[in-house]
Formats: sequence, structure tokens, C-alpha cells
Amino acid sequence: MFMPPTMTSLSLVAPTSSPETDPVPADVRAVIDLFTTHLAKVTFPDVDASSLRKHADELRAEAKTVASAREALATAIATTEARLATLSAAATRAIAYARIYGEAHPDRQPIIDALAVLERPASHEPTTSGKRRGRPPKQRENPELFDAATPSEAQ
Repeated sequence: MFMPPTMTSLSLVAPTSSPETDPVPADVRAVIDLFTTHLAKVTFPDVDASSLRKHADELRAEAKTVASAREALATAIATTEARLATLSAAATRAIAYARIYGEAHPDRQPIIDALAVLERPASHEPTTSGKRRGRPPKQRENPELFDAATPSEAQ
């Protein structure tokens, strides 16, 4: 005679992931356990122990896919950063070589000019005309009211 699994026998089954890393929330796992034990022979429309386990397994599979994608992303980021460091070092060496070449060939002024531009610190200031945008400040009608000593000056 078939006996539905009990809580004791369920705990002996190796979980697919530890409760700390299981993407299925603890309260949902409790519902699945309820339907696996006490409600094992009961089915509702679209809800029974089998369908709940199936949904949980699908979530776990997707979580594994996400974890793999995150690992791949971390690897790709590390590779990109390493390649950027390699490129930056090569560009630094290229500037040094070009500087030596430019000094050896003073008749090649465009090279020297280009190197001078590269060696200037990059300005992060926006290139604007300096004209202020928006409405001009409101003129005070009685400026003397606001010219009184500040509390720190009054002491």
C-alpha cells in the first residue's frame, strides 16, 4: 500500500538547494510541504502538490540560469577591464614612442602638436557661451530692508 511521504521522510530527501540559497521563499516551500503531506490526495483547479513542485522546479531552473548569466557577466566584465588596462598601457607606450620620434624629427610639427593636445589634461567643463539661462533675478524694491546686520554681526 502506498503511503504519502511524511515530513520526516521529506527531510531525508536531499534538497536541490539549501534553504538559504533556494529561490523558492520559505512560506511557499511550506505550502508545497502542506500539499505534499496533509493535502497529498487533494487537488484543486490548477493547484496540487505536483503543480506546485513543478512551478518551484521551474523557478529553481531559472535561478540557475540567472546565476550562470551573472557569472558569465562577471567574467566578461573582468576580461573587459583587463583588456582596457592592456590598451591603456599600450596607448601610454605609444605616446612615449611618438614623443621620442617627434623629438628626433623636429621637422614633423603636426606630430609634436598632436602630442601636445594629448598631454593636456582633459577639461570636464561644459563648453557654453557663459550666458546665463533663465529668468533674470528679481530686483528688490526696498534693498535697505535686507541690508541690516546679520545675527552673527549683531553679537
